[in-house]
Amino acid sequence: MAADEKEEPAAVSVAVTQLIGAVLFAAGSACFVWMAWADEWVLPWRIGCVLWIFGCVPYLWPPCRQEYFGPRTAAAHLSNVLQVCGMISWAVGSAFAFLDNVDTAMQVNAAGYLAGSACLLCDAVLQARAFCSASPVPRDERFSLLADLFAGLFYVLAGVFGGYAKDTALLRFGNVCWLVGSLISGVRPCLAILAGMRRGRPTAGRTCVELEATTAGTATKVPSDGGYCH
Repeated sequence: MAADEKEEPAAVSVAVTQLIGAVLFAAGSACFVWMAWADEWVLPWRIGCVLWIFGCVPYLWPPCRQEYFGPRTAAAHLSNVLQVCGMISWAVGSAFAFLDNVDTAMQVNAAGYLAGSACLLCDAVLQARAFCSASPVPRDERFSLLADLFAGLFYVLAGVFGGYAKDTALLRFGNVCWLVGSLISGVRPCLAILAGMRRGRPTAGRTCVELEATTAGTATKVPSDGGYCH
């Protein structure tokens, strides 16, 4: 089995894990949008924070796995650290939403969310160095890198306006940015899953190796991968 064939199931499993996290983030962000227009906003805020805690958990696995199995380069280590720090900051900020002192809870929550968003934007900028490399970047990876950049940007906008703006319209804008960023963050895992499905689909017209059938005196075509020719 080739090395890329061994990595394919792992890549798909990572993508599925990230998609689960993105869905949880989107659901939590919808609660933040609800919070921005609700008079009784504490309950939707806390529901959203619970969903974000659960969303951070699956996103911690890919960088930890990459740290163990991935390349031992400084850029790879830095990327993994930024992703882990981003998820921990979001999880800690979400956990503080359940303090009895709501004012303190809001301050820690806003700081944690902004710090985590900044970490993810920095990681997206770090990954975007691939655009400057001499080797061509595959189309799906280009879309994924751009999606990560836009998601990080919307997360930072959400952290700034949703956490620190005084004007109601700007607060609502910031909370909507959480939802936009969460939806965009689902682009990469969706593309990875679709790519895995395409690679797993049988292709027509595979190359066959002709072997002489000595007993019948006829030529029999056998596919080079040991399967059957159609």
